[in-house]
Amino acid sequence: MGNQLSNELRAGLATLQNLPGVVIEEGPRWDPERLRWIVMCLVTADVLADGPIAPTTRWFLFVGSEYPYGKIAICPAKDGGLTDTFAHQRYNGVGGEERPWRTGNICTETSAAVLKRRGYDIEPSDAESNLAWHLERTQRWLELASRDELNQPGDPYELPDIPFDDTVRIVFSEGTGTHQRWLETGVSHGTAEVSPLPTELPAIAITTFFAGTKGPTFAQEWQKPIAGDSRQRVAWVRLAQPPTLYPHRIPITWGELREAVGQQGSSFDEDLKAVISAATLDRNILLMGFPMRDKIEGPVVRTHWLALAIPAPIKYQQRGFRANGVGRWAEYRSQRIHDQAPLLWLRTENWHRSEVANRGKLNQAASEQRILIIGGGAIGSALSEMLTRAGAHQITLMDYDEMEAGNLVRHTLLLEDIGRRKAGAIVRRLDRAAIHGKITAVDGRFPPTVPEVVEQVRNHDVIVDCTGEDSTIITLNRFEWGASKVFVSVSLGLYARRLLCFISAGATFPHEEFFESVDPWLRQEAQDFEIDDLP
Repeated sequence: MGNQLSNELRAGLATLQNLPGVVIEEGPRWDPERLRWIVMCLVTADVLADGPIAPTTRWFLFVGSEYPYGKIAICPAKDGGLTDTFAHQRYNGVGGEERPWRTGNICTETSAAVLKRRGYDIEPSDAESNLAWHLERTQRWLELASRDELNQPGDPYELPDIPFDDTVRIVFSEGTGTHQRWLETGVSHGTAEVSPLPTELPAIAITTFFAGTKGPTFAQEWQKPIAGDSRQRVAWVRLAQPPTLYPHRIPITWGELREAVGQQGSSFDEDLKAVISAATLDRNILLMGFPMRDKIEGPVVRTHWLALAIPAPIKYQQRGFRANGVGRWAEYRSQRIHDQAPLLWLRTENWHRSEVANRGKLNQAASEQRILIIGGGAIGSALSEMLTRAGAHQITLMDYDEMEAGNLVRHTLLLEDIGRRKAGAIVRRLDRAAIHGKITAVDGRFPPTVPEVVEQVRNHDVIVDCTGEDSTIITLNRFEWGASKVFVSVSLGLYARRLLCFISAGATFPHEEFFESVDPWLRQEAQDFEIDDLP
């Protein structure tokens, strides 16, 4: 049971008793709300004298019952802990009043921890060493933080952790190609057009930026329309750098935001005044764009956007303010976005093709191949889905069959798709997964006879046969492709005991070589299984 202290955690805590610079003050105690053991301890580190961190600080450890596996959280105490936010640390807010710890969990894991397999990592798996390993890394983190050495040139650049409000998510599509256009314009503010997305969580996509009524427009790098038809306007400003405060913190009040932007030499209030005063906004959202680097002190690679919910503009003025644009701005500035007013950050995400396909993506050469998949059955539906989600830019799926109830046990389509043509139903489903890819259905048999479809089929680089039928192999050979192709034939053996994959390249499909390669395996299966007993 989780609330019974395991022998493994006892061993880990016992090791801490002999760890220099670590003193357990309280615990362990079981927290039923977080399903974690909580330990309070003092940590002493060799920090910079007269630096921003005291030699001894108080911390709370959160350890799961699966120790020595699973995550270990390490947060500063409200009494005697860190109050600022440093690199490789969650936003270090005060948190709930009933909790004696702050929210600033520090990162003591390695980058391999994201794989969630200890075998890839240097983090020790034995109970005696694991907890001490995290505390020793805490000491090292404190030493580097006190010397402002947590970030080194060439390290991956990370924005400070932001306490987002998740009532709406704002997505954009900025790659390396858009940043140069932003640099060439020199425009610092304007409005943007956004559209709602068909997602469970409320989300909107930025489609176009406008620089005033007569200025240039900047379309986002969406490969196809992904949002609804309704259009709304929001405000935007551009900054010279990310809006951060020393040591590595995001502003949480309007005054702190002005301080962060003021350090860049930007006229933030002037830009904000111009766009708030001149524009009619449909949603009270402010986008803030700035140059983004992949590496610390590396080259700028793209534009990134953060977003704030802003108070509604002034409609009915109070006494003491002029009844004109100057007066409305003065009242708005002093009453609604004054220096002590809190910021409400909205979550933003870059859905550019290079970002959303960061894990599990095809390499560029493969993703740019035009792929024809013949057969939308068990293998064809699964393969088309994997290729689509992996970032293939252009896929055509060809199949004439209808979805039947017996297909449900091995197909990616659903109950509501029974009776529909497989190719069209698969494409309609995957089109909602392919933010940037284009997937097309051909509801017909191979080989095609209509001239337009013949030309469409020829216009592919990779031909994938997923039918598992000898007749398709013959027609692949006889079809006039007109140029060299990469041919792939994929099928399952009996009872899915074998996967048969044949690959070749050329202007024709080598059907004789295919049969010579595959037939011995099929005859072997015919001996291993009772063919007459198939369902």
